[in-house]
Amino acid sequence: MTILEKIKDTFKDCQIGTEFTTQEIINKAVLKHGCNPGSVIPSDYCYNRINNGIDFENYLHLFEYMGNKTYKFLGENYPYNGTIFHKPKGGFEIAIGKWSNGVIHYESYDGLQIKEEKIKDTDKKSIKHRTKRDASVKLRFDVFKRDNFKCCICGASPAKDQSVELHIDHIIPWSKGGETEINNLQTLCSRCNLGKSDYM
Repeated sequence: MTILEKIKDTFKDCQIGTEFTTQEIINKAVLKHGCNPGSVIPSDYCYNRINNGIDFENYLHLFEYMGNKTYKFLGENYPYNGTIFHKPKGGFEIAIGKWSNGVIHYESYDGLQIKEEKIKDTDKKSIKHRTKRDASVKLRFDVFKRDNFKCCICGASPAKDQSVELHIDHIIPWSKGGETEINNLQTLCSRCNLGKSDYM
């Protein structure tokens, strides 16, 4: 069995709403399947947390992190509502995405609504994209990580100032044929993103 299968089996009969500490989750998996304690990372299995190396959208979601090393069991395919956070080592939490009734959405975290030049309907039809406009959670995380969780224009970071909100921005605008690919995405703070929109 893989670690995912072991975790899933460990909590298959758990009642929704049951709360566990980090250590209780680890202990249950060790007791049930003899897992290596170091391989059981409760935050890997959360609806509202994303960790390095996790294919978040295809991973096992069972818990909601409640803070203070406490997790609430929700089970698989729960109609979860809430923000998805990542906490860089030594930094502050940043929002990566959002759940709405069990579906991941990115719109409110794709930066402020950038003012785009009005394009004639005929021009819109001529642009064919290979990618979706909204970046996946993994791609968003990869862009933030590549840019060291700092704004590419001014260097602002939530690690230094908790009021800083980071966004994902298309370098070549979507409206002008830019794709949602790592080489066409950059990290901007909300201030620089808004400033950029004034010149679009």
